[in-house]
Amino acid sequence: MKKRRGCIFAIVSIALLLSIFAQSSFSRAGIFSPANDQQGGGMNMRHEGRDMEVYYTIQAALSFVNMFLSILLLGVYVDTYRRIRSEFSLSLAIVSIVLFSYALSSNPLLHSALGFGGFGLGPFAMMPELFSCIALLILVYISLR
Repeated sequence: MKKRRGCIFAIVSIALLLSIFAQSSFSRAGIFSPANDQQGGGMNMRHEGRDMEVYYTIQAALSFVNMFLSILLLGVYVDTYRRIRSEFSLSLAIVSIVLFSYALSSNPLLHSALGFGGFGLGPFAMMPELFSCIALLILVYISLR
């Protein structure tokens, strides 16, 4: 049990470090700069500058962690399906693919790469990622138990 917890902690830590590295690399290259993007439709934005970038950095990091956790869950559920051929484990594998798709599509790096930037949600932009990360951590914990 301790070995699995250590493995999960290592995976989450590596995902978090990789996401922070990727975000900072993209930010320096000018690919990811929601602070400079004013797609708010002329709204009066209170959180301009570096303040906005912090929220989107956290959202990008959580999105990468969610992608890694979804892939981990997919592996666990596919392995379970191979062993017992249960429709329930197959449906859980499909749910993990959907959660991966959500994490990928909600990543602000993808939004920025496709030409859509931040629009001023502030900390509320990262809250869905935080809640889905908590849910994925619970699913990983239960699945590896």
